[in-house]
Amino acid sequence: MKLKHILKTTAALHFLLGSLIIFLLIFSVETIAGKASNETLLLVRGTADVVAASNFGIGLLLIICSSIKDKKSLIKVLLGELALMACLLAVALFNTFNAGTIVDGGPPPPFWVVLIVNPILCIYGLVNRKK
Repeated sequence: MKLKHILKTTAALHFLLGSLIIFLLIFSVETIAGKASNETLLLVRGTADVVAASNFGIGLLLIICSSIKDKKSLIKVLLGELALMACLLAVALFNTFNAGTIVDGGPPPPFWVVLIVNPILCIYGLVNRKK
C-alpha cells in the first residue's frame, strides 16, 4: 500500500471518528449522560463538537498531505499521525482502566476500531516505506 493511500485511509478514519462524535451529540447524549443537568449537557456538547471538528480538520490535513511527492515528508506526516494516535489511545486506555473511579468510562466500541486500525496503518506505512 502506498503512503499516500495510507494517509487517505487514516483521513477517512478521522472523518469516521468525527462523524461518530456528531452522531453521539445528536442522538444519544441524554442516554449516555443520564440525569445530567442542562449545563453539563451543554458543556459536553460544546467540548465534543470541538473534538469532532478537530477530527474533520485532521482528516482534511491528511488528505492535503497525501499529495506531497517527497517520501521523507510523507514519512514525517505518518510519524506525526502515529504520535497523535498514540496520545488518543493512551487517553482511551486510561479512561477504560479507571472507569468508575476517576472517569465514567472509556470510549464506545466503534471508537476502539478507529483508535487501533489507524496506528496499525501508520506503522505498516513506516515499516514498508513504499512510495
